Amino acid sequence: MSKKQIGGNHYKKYAISPWDFIRENNLNPFQANVIRYGVRYEDKNGIEDLEKIIHYCEMEIELLKKKNKNKQKALPAEDSHRATEDWAQMVAQMQDT
Repeated sequence: MSKKQIGGNHYKKYAISPWDFIRENNLNPFQANVIRYGVRYEDKNGIEDLEKIIHYCEMEIELLKKKNKNKQKALPAEDSHRATEDWAQMVAQMQDT
């Protein structure tokens, strides 16, 4: 856990650097960026860093919505089995006529 920082001193005042916190907690890139920009906004880019947080949140929300939509499209195993049985029954009825 290095105290070295290249380019500014916006993280030096914190007991734990965002990098160390992110690594220790195995956070994903979305979480890492929100933490980095949230910690530094007062000492570095102000509103621009807050806008970056919003942008990352919007992108993460879009990704989660796509993932949820894809999950809803996929039938759970029980529903899939039931659909297969219904299909087989319908085919059998058609063959009987």
